[in-house]
Amino acid sequence: MKQPRITVVGSANVDLTFRTPRFPQPGETLTGHALHQGMGGKGANQAVAAARLGADVTFIACVGNDAFGQAAITAYQAEGIQASFIRQTEDEPTGTAAILVDDEAENCIIVVPGANALLSAQDVQAASAMFEQSQVVLCQLETPVVAAVEAFRLARAASVLTMLTPAPAQQVTDELLALCDVCVPNKTEIAALTGHTIETEADAVRTAERLRDRGVKRVALTMGGNGVLILDQSGATHIPATKVKAVDTTGAGDAFTAALAVSLAEGMSLVDSARRASAVAALSVTRIGTQTSFPTLKELVEWIDRQENA
Repeated sequence: MKQPRITVVGSANVDLTFRTPRFPQPGETLTGHALHQGMGGKGANQAVAAARLGADVTFIACVGNDAFGQAAITAYQAEGIQASFIRQTEDEPTGTAAILVDDEAENCIIVVPGANALLSAQDVQAASAMFEQSQVVLCQLETPVVAAVEAFRLARAASVLTMLTPAPAQQVTDELLALCDVCVPNKTEIAALTGHTIETEADAVRTAERLRDRGVKRVALTMGGNGVLILDQSGATHIPATKVKAVDTTGAGDAFTAALAVSLAEGMSLVDSARRASAVAALSVTRIGTQTSFPTLKELVEWIDRQENA
């Protein structure tokens, strides 16, 4: 099989993860269990997850001209990611995220964008040749929406599939959605985009239909323990979640989206791609950390074999 090629446009952060028994109340000080420093950002997470699953990945991003920025670039290169289109700037530090993970494996996150806020349409245009060589272009919105719009324009011009994680949802524009082939929101994001919350599976279908009404061609709605809803022109398909004991859910959505992109780039259907992506996300939440939790293709195959033979 030909190696899938994916271009990712998005954020690159240093992640500081604090393990805590529970989330603090306003004004309260808690003693945490542990502190872990790693690399993150939705764009970087998706780039790393896709590379570990065997894709040839180009990452377009902006980091600070600081120790964190250089460490990030070195880490991406070690994953086999094409990092020559990551710009280093003197104007802002590398983006930073503070992540709290409690004993129930739930998380909350504060992100300071830093250099991510400086990613421009010009940065994307500088890598235009990479779009023509890709099967999928993958964007999120922790960087300016103009960069994502330019990426999708270039992808459409090259007849390349466009995929969007609409987070934060406040950044989403009608122009961007009209250029989106596959949108991968979670329940919170799709509620923000459509104005409708999800209580039942029927709600999920109706809400995904409303998102398609805004211009998106296909929707893969992730619902945590309730699985994934796929909606396209042929109708809706619900894929149950893979049952595992979660220890850290941070980055699971990025693992899912990256695996979905790789599978689609390999020629799989959206439903089959979502089943495989669900397994990748399930495996990732059984491990501590964000990028450190993402499996290689070999680990994924072995884990699925163990699950099927258990």
